[in-house]
Amino acid sequence: MTADFFNINLILKNNQENENLRFILDFMREKPEYISFSSGGTTADSRSIKRSLSRIILECQDFYNALKLPKHLEFISTTTLNHRYGFTTQFILPALFGYCINTERINYPEDLKVERAVLVTTPSFLDMMYKYDYKPEVCPEVIISAGAKLEDKTFRYARSISKRVIDMYGSSETGIIGWRENENDMLRPLRGVQILECGDDYTKIATEYSDNEFDIIGDRIEQVRRNIRFLSRNGRILKVQEKRIDSACMEEEIKKLKYVDDCVCFENNGKVAAITSLNPEGMKFIIKEDKLTLIKKLKSALSKKFEVIPQRWKFIDEIPRTLNGKIDRSRIERIFNMNLSYPLIISREISKDRALFNLYFMSGSNFFKGHFEGMPILPGVVELFYADYFTQEAFGIECRRGQIRRIKFSNIIQPDIIVNLELIKTESGVSFKYFNDDKIYSSGIFPLKSFL
Repeated sequence: MTADFFNINLILKNNQENENLRFILDFMREKPEYISFSSGGTTADSRSIKRSLSRIILECQDFYNALKLPKHLEFISTTTLNHRYGFTTQFILPALFGYCINTERINYPEDLKVERAVLVTTPSFLDMMYKYDYKPEVCPEVIISAGAKLEDKTFRYARSISKRVIDMYGSSETGIIGWRENENDMLRPLRGVQILECGDDYTKIATEYSDNEFDIIGDRIEQVRRNIRFLSRNGRILKVQEKRIDSACMEEEIKKLKYVDDCVCFENNGKVAAITSLNPEGMKFIIKEDKLTLIKKLKSALSKKFEVIPQRWKFIDEIPRTLNGKIDRSRIERIFNMNLSYPLIISREISKDRALFNLYFMSGSNFFKGHFEGMPILPGVVELFYADYFTQEAFGIECRRGQIRRIKFSNIIQPDIIVNLELIKTESGVSFKYFNDDKIYSSGIFPLKSFL
């Protein structure tokens, strides 16, 4: 079976621009028996997992036979190949069955321009499209999503832009466990999967797609006849103030509250911290009232259900996630550990060469203190810091803040006003501009580090 794979004809598109794929192709020319993947690290620390190629091929064959995909489709992806999901679904499966693999990664919704496409993606990418009600220039024929459970509202949106939506459930250890095609459906297990035991905080699974006799994953599921109902992810118990706190349970309760869209809880400097994305109603409340009033409301609601509740809060428009749709804990820690107060991001629009952030600098922010008494204004150095910070957020590039060109401060930014930060990327640098409808506050150009 494995030997046959190395004799197939790969149908590639745009592979001359994809260094990651070239590395994979060079590696596969060595005809490896085993392949190592990075685990997602959602319920534990990220680690390397070794799996035999023959079992990965069997997994793809069974998944393909279950899905019965039509011919003449082109596979496109927002994911990377270094995790099992991307490698299996975006590379091995289409390669085995003669589909074209478009290796130019989809970074933004506006990149969706391929006819008769299978979009391999994550819930976070679809959540972003749903949030802004984005209608692709060319809708994908099939959407395959994995990495977390698709929320019902996102599932319905995905079905509005595609003929078929496949919500896939699995792990780096086990491979694909099951899938569903409607938000109300339970998961249908793949042929080679057998649920051995469903515990209170674990599930024991035997699968033909793993090299182990069985695997134990930190998820709670239940088996209903032949189908599977996913309950929750486990393995995220926080120990704070000598108490054990189920962060997943706390997050679910916070997400039910009036002003909240999404939330992640974690331990930060001995306290429970919560980074929370607000819904439009929450954004309006925090601007009309203030951050402390909102925190008091959230704490009051939680104190009725939990002995220990989050003491540190940050509010944001969307939870930071990696390219593979996993929660980006390093970016979250960076936000919490910043010495500067974090501005409220009301909205963002990011494309390949342009980004627009709608920002609200709250009066209680620490950078207004002492600058100046009686008439607080946003320091210019803070404007430059956040222009650079959001450049990295939008484009993933570093600039030289100390060598800004054409810098101009035209008007002062006072507390509690909404301003736009526009970033334009060119080959030599990134221009920034703070403005709103009636005035420009500041502007300049950051040279790229590689350009100097």
